[in-house]
Amino acid sequence: MTVTLKDLSKASGVSVGTVSRALNDKSEVSAETARRIRELAQELGYVPNRAGKALSAQKNLNTVGILLPSINGPFFEDIKQGINEAEQEFKDLGLEVMLREVEGWDVDEHVRTIEELRDHGCKALGLCTVDTDRIRDSINDLEHYNIPVLLINNMVQNCHNVGFVGPDYERSGEIAAALLHKSRGYMPLKILIVVGLKSHHGHSSRVQGFMKELERCKCDFEVMDVIEGMDNDITTQQVTMEALRRHPEINCIYMATGSGVSGLGAAIIADSVGKFFVIACDEIYTTRELVKSDIIDFVICQEPRIQGYQAIKRLHEYITKPRSGKMTNYIVGNIIKLKNHFE
Repeated sequence: MTVTLKDLSKASGVSVGTVSRALNDKSEVSAETARRIRELAQELGYVPNRAGKALSAQKNLNTVGILLPSINGPFFEDIKQGINEAEQEFKDLGLEVMLREVEGWDVDEHVRTIEELRDHGCKALGLCTVDTDRIRDSINDLEHYNIPVLLINNMVQNCHNVGFVGPDYERSGEIAAALLHKSRGYMPLKILIVVGLKSHHGHSSRVQGFMKELERCKCDFEVMDVIEGMDNDITTQQVTMEALRRHPEINCIYMATGSGVSGLGAAIIADSVGKFFVIACDEIYTTRELVKSDIIDFVICQEPRIQGYQAIKRLHEYITKPRSGKMTNYIVGNIIKLKNHFE
């Protein structure tokens, strides 16, 4: 026998409206009454009518705006897959995702895109953007429009946000240093560090963790250079080749970004003299091929599909069950892969 809201109303001694509000976490019902009704619903085996919820949701469409620097960025394909999976799961409950893709980390373009999503009437935003004062100001301004912001994949410091979904970048750097120490700690390490952008919080956090762990391990190491590839293959190839020319003693390379890896590989192949121990980040097709070809020794991955899915799921929950304050951050794991994983 199907248990209805009317049945719960009779059993609890309150109106059908009160039962409905309690089950949908409406603030008009006292906490004690809501708790009692939910417990009774569980005891009697009440099952919410998803079709009814879907019909109601269509009248109250919740549009979530997403900004990703994903044009010519293959790493973001898996994040977009996770976003699409979550959108398909929740769309009959009124969820709509407005995805805006840009190329790279141009601050002006990111600010324009945030404003576009705001002006479209999005009820919440998920942003993968860069840690600069202008971006910070742009995010803080959204508080005046009552638009909550979830940060995806990259942290922006000291801004108003409801949470973060992404990796522990500093921990990733520590793992890279530990791998280097275990594999090459018997020799003096002459290290080249490649980042996409020094102002990218994730990349700088990886470098910070990397340096801290090398010092903790008491490695004999020297960082010969820290170069920016701008997350672009051509730029990464050019600046890497120049660094290897200036510092022929380099014997280790740590690439603290997942983009531009084709350029890194091309620079290493072009250097016919050096033999390098290479640790990279983030699994994409090119990285896998470079690992299989013994050009990269290890890659540290960060579960991008899960990041995309969890970002949408958590934003949907946040705006359909209004709350104040921050949600718990969702930190994905750091996964080490080597040649055996891809053969």
